[in-house]
Amino acid sequence: MLVCANCNKHSHKIAYSRHKKGSSGHGGEWNLKAPIHKKTQRPNLHTFKSKKYCTQCLRIVKKDFMIAMSKPATSVAVAV
Repeated sequence: MLVCANCNKHSHKIAYSRHKKGSSGHGGEWNLKAPIHKKTQRPNLHTFKSKKYCTQCLRIVKKDFMIAMSKPATSVAVAV
C-alpha cells in the first residue's frame, strides 16, 4: 500500500488543467474552456528496514538510526 509508516501520508487525487483558462488562442466562448483532468498524486516512498517511509520521514528515521548505531551498546560504570 502507498502509505508512509511514520506520518501516514498517502496518495490522493488532484484536479489540474493542462493550460491556463483562455490560453487556447480563441476568443468568445472558448476563453474559459480549459479541460480539467484528474490525476493521482503519490508520495515519494522509500523502503528502509522493510518499512516504507516518505522522503521527509526517511531523513528523520535514518538520522535516529545512525545516532543509535554510533552509541556504544554497553556502558561501563567507572568506580572511583
